[in-house]
Amino acid sequence: MRANPRSTWRLMNSWTITTSADEVVGIAENAIAISALVSRVSLALREAEPLNPIWELSDTSASVGRAVVQFRVGSDLFDAFFNSSIVYRAMFRRGPRIGSATNAAIIASVKELLSSTLPETVTAQLIEFGPRWKGSTTVPKSEFLRSLDPNLAKIWYSTAEVRSSGEIRAMPTGVSDGKINVGLAYDWAEIRQNPDDCVLEAKGAFVAQYGLFQHKDPELRARTLFSKGQA
Repeated sequence: MRANPRSTWRLMNSWTITTSADEVVGIAENAIAISALVSRVSLALREAEPLNPIWELSDTSASVGRAVVQFRVGSDLFDAFFNSSIVYRAMFRRGPRIGSATNAAIIASVKELLSSTLPETVTAQLIEFGPRWKGSTTVPKSEFLRSLDPNLAKIWYSTAEVRSSGEIRAMPTGVSDGKINVGLAYDWAEIRQNPDDCVLEAKGAFVAQYGLFQHKDPELRARTLFSKGQA
C-alpha cells in the first residue's frame, strides 16, 4: 500500500503493507510521505530546547569520535514515528532501501539545520562508551557536521539522555507489551515512552583519520529493521 501523508498518522496494531519489488520505484512512490515526515522531525528539532551538542568517543580509540544530537519530541510524533504504518519503521518494512532513504533524508535535514545554527567551534558534552561523562570538548563545526553523513548516520530513540549539566539519565527501554501485525509470522513490538522520555537521537558516523565508519553496518541495520523492526 502506498503511503499517503495526507491521511492521519493513525496508530494501528495491523499494518497493510506490501513490500516493493523494485525499491527504487518504492522510494519514488513514498517520496511525499517521506518528505512529510522530514518536515515534522525538522520542526520538532527547531522547537526543541537549546541544542546540547554531544561528542561520543569510540570504544576502540579515544582519538575517534562522532556527533550525537538528542532532542525531545511530542508523544504523538514519537508514537507515530515508530508505530504508524506510514512513518519511520514502516518505511523499513516496505523495503530496506526505502527505510534507508527515509533515514538519510531525516539526517540530511538535521545536518542542514545545524549548519546554519552551530558556531564555527562547537562546545560539546564529551562521553565515552558506557555512556560515561568525561567533561566537555571543542569540535570544529566542519567535523561535527561531517560526522552526520546521511549514508552512515542514523536516527532512533535515546537510551541515555545526556543533560547539559553532564548528568546521564538512563531511559526506559521503549519496548512495550503492545504488538503490531506487520504481515510476518511474528509480530513487532510497539515502541512507546512516557511524554518526559520521548527523545529522538541522531548518531553520526565516527570520524577517523582515514574516513568515516560505523561499528554496525548500515545495510545490516536496514535489513534488521526490515525483518524485525529493531535497530
